[in-house]
Amino acid sequence: MPAFTTVLRAMFDPSMDLHDSKTSRELVRTIYGLKATLFLLFWGITSGLIIIVNDKILNEVKFPYPIIVSATGPLLSWFIAALLVITGSVKLERVLTLREWLLTVFPIGFFTAVTFAAGNQLYLYLSVSFIQMMKSLSPCVVFCMLVVCGLDTATKEKVIAVGTMTLGMAVACVTEETFTMFGLLLMIVGEASESIRMVLFQHFMGPRRFGLLEGLFYTCPANFFFLAVGVAIFEQREITLNGDLAIVWANPWPFVWVSILGFLVMTSTLGVIKQCGSLTFKAAGQVRNVAIIMFSVIFLGEKTTLVQLLGYTVNVLGFIYYQSTKMNEDIEKITGEGEGNGSDDERGKLLDDADSPRSNGSTERMFKL
Repeated sequence: MPAFTTVLRAMFDPSMDLHDSKTSRELVRTIYGLKATLFLLFWGITSGLIIIVNDKILNEVKFPYPIIVSATGPLLSWFIAALLVITGSVKLERVLTLREWLLTVFPIGFFTAVTFAAGNQLYLYLSVSFIQMMKSLSPCVVFCMLVVCGLDTATKEKVIAVGTMTLGMAVACVTEETFTMFGLLLMIVGEASESIRMVLFQHFMGPRRFGLLEGLFYTCPANFFFLAVGVAIFEQREITLNGDLAIVWANPWPFVWVSILGFLVMTSTLGVIKQCGSLTFKAAGQVRNVAIIMFSVIFLGEKTTLVQLLGYTVNVLGFIYYQSTKMNEDIEKITGEGEGNGSDDERGKLLDDADSPRSNGSTERMFKL
């Protein structure tokens, strides 16, 4: 019981110094593992649910406007984050100049909008299970981009793990009958945008140590801006001519739920990237995809084969191996037992250093021109 109390205090009490030499390696490992597991579980559940709700809205509710559906999450997320900042419930710990925001956040908003719009458009052309199978190459793409950008190191263990995940999902795709060229094009565009978005997110969140709601406060306006542009170009005319907004008023609850889930997914996405890194985020997505496929088979009546089940199993084993390797690497950085002694900056990045400098968080300093 005392050990459990110590772990809880270390996770939530900012006055406890996790970098003290007396802090045991096992305690640091436990704290890191718990925080990573909580973020991954929360993200996995909420992102899985939003996929099911999106599919319901686009196909069952007959509201074929994926960009509008995608825009609800960033809009609600920014509203909540801005409200908490204005009321003083959340303080802005880091201040971005307008130039910094345009150079770092605006590109994230563009690639997020393309990812959301292309991802939701897929549900009009492909089955839920096949979409998840097609995402098998995304961890490999993200890993290569991280290495090229100098944000990760290509160790033998990581290469084996990413290769295993990719192989597992590739095997699962072999026996799939559902296929369209336009669906494949949307998948390529969406996954390329997602990979770039993840690398930019990691570059943005890591050095600045943004809090989760603070990250939403800065990124969601850019996300919503580009999605609104997409709506104006591709969907506004059709929805106005057909009078399809009446569908929303007649059946509002799916749209309410997709907005709330959008907020939860965006918050937990930032949490996973901040705690574990963007490649872990994409790798965890593969495990979530397996769960969604199983759900689709059991509850939605979609078919699967023994070969596909084998591929899913290989994918999960690859994820477990990767996450174990990544966790050991991060623990070595935190405890100073790696090749170097582990700087305070590295440790703070992984465990949210309580001694990092804070600003007073006033909203007047939101943008310094």
